[in-house]
Amino acid sequence: MSRRWIARIAALGAFVALWVGVAVPADAATKPAQVTGVAKATQDWAGKSVKVKWNAVSGATSYVVKWSTRADLGSPTYKDSTVVGAWMTKLRPGTTYYVTVAAKKGSTAGAWAKPTTTKLQPNAVGTFGTITAKASANSVTVSIPEVTNASDYQVRWSAGPNENRTPDRWTPRWTPWSSAFDPATRTWTLPGSDADLTAVAYGNPIYVRAFARNTYYNSTYVRKSAQVSAWPTPAKPVASDLRVDFASYNVLCSGCEVGGAPGWATRAPAIASTINEGDPDVLTVLEASGRSGGTGSAEAYLDLDRRLPNLELVDREPMTVSSSHQGNRILYNPAKYRVIDHGVLPGVKDYEVYPAAAAPDTNTPWAKLQSKDGSNTTFYVVAAHYGIPSNSYSQPRKTLLGHNSAQLLAALNRINVPNAAGKRLPVVLGGDLNDSRYPEDATDGAQPTLIRGGFYDASASQHRHGTAKATYNNYQPPSKQVDDPNKDGQRIDYILTQGFQGSDDFTNMWNPGTAVIPSDHNMIAATLHVPRVL
Repeated sequence: MSRRWIARIAALGAFVALWVGVAVPADAATKPAQVTGVAKATQDWAGKSVKVKWNAVSGATSYVVKWSTRADLGSPTYKDSTVVGAWMTKLRPGTTYYVTVAAKKGSTAGAWAKPTTTKLQPNAVGTFGTITAKASANSVTVSIPEVTNASDYQVRWSAGPNENRTPDRWTPRWTPWSSAFDPATRTWTLPGSDADLTAVAYGNPIYVRAFARNTYYNSTYVRKSAQVSAWPTPAKPVASDLRVDFASYNVLCSGCEVGGAPGWATRAPAIASTINEGDPDVLTVLEASGRSGGTGSAEAYLDLDRRLPNLELVDREPMTVSSSHQGNRILYNPAKYRVIDHGVLPGVKDYEVYPAAAAPDTNTPWAKLQSKDGSNTTFYVVAAHYGIPSNSYSQPRKTLLGHNSAQLLAALNRINVPNAAGKRLPVVLGGDLNDSRYPEDATDGAQPTLIRGGFYDASASQHRHGTAKATYNNYQPPSKQVDDPNKDGQRIDYILTQGFQGSDDFTNMWNPGTAVIPSDHNMIAATLHVPRVL
């Protein structure tokens, strides 16, 4: 063989050796090692996710996670990760998943790790954090924080604070159970209703409680939140309408004092001080009856009138009703208003007397006032005081007081007739209706009947003061008039408006600042804006 051929063969052998030595070992070097240590790190219950971890592989540039509900890892879901650890998402709670991980270097993957199992583990539902309720248009809006391990949320709302009362005729309403998994609904707007006295015109709060459960852990256990409440957004008065500072006060009739309470002569200066301090333009006074200073003295309403320099009685004469109701009167500021007409609404029965056929009319005076500010705004004022019905009646007390309101509405509509445009004059009613919204055993009482007849409770106001306390103080000093635990004091004294809605403010004057307790009721006051009806 010639030297030329020997040289060629040697060169070819060197090339083959070079090719084998470079190409074959390079392929083996690019394949990462097998992943080890695959395990569950944590979970996000609300996000339906589980995070898995593993041991880092030297030289790996990324990893791929594969999981499936099948042991053979068929029909898998894949997820790439450039770091050690990844979230498995869209998991079904309580379901077992098989998971494995492979390391990658570039586009080359190493062997799959030994499969392991994991699951989105159900646990006992956690406790509620702070929930909030705020006013909305004829409704309230409630928001809750995320509750740990919840699968569903539900909200209950009603006019009553005690959901365990039986029977509760203020039937609560419920939202459907909704998913607590992201994206979860955790804010609801809950509408008010005439049926349960939560519409804005009634002036009542809406009580709300939220519920959470985890049906994957315990299908029967339900976690409750703390109860919260809010009032629907009140109607806003028209600022350009006639401002009227209105008050109503049951002053406790002379001779009606019990339990050592001082007589009229001692209480009258405190009553007058309270009224003069409040400085109303118009006042409805209840129970200003009986002799002011013993036999032969003036009636209490006349004595009170002389103590109020800015106010004047609409009618100083005895009414054509029983003497016990003579003290229901209307006073007004003669510098601001003139009296166009006045009288007594007939047919409002005094169910203190039984049977109904024998029940006399109670004294329910009305006055038609007109402003002197140049607008000639004209409106009616009614002073109402319903008697406490006799227990001899088979009908519930609330129902009978509701009858009183129906009688008042019928009588009022006979004097407040519509004009050519079909509009009636505005009305302001102040009084003691002897009926609160408790107990929760009826919705046909005095105030609801008036509201359904077109009235609006002025306590549904832009600003409420002292309304956590009851308007009836039972002749207790301010120091013993405690806030209602639900921040909504029982009221039997009302200022109601018809033909317009809203007030700038409403005040329960529970602390008159007098040395003597003036009455067993607090004076209530509201700043109203009465429209002009042409």
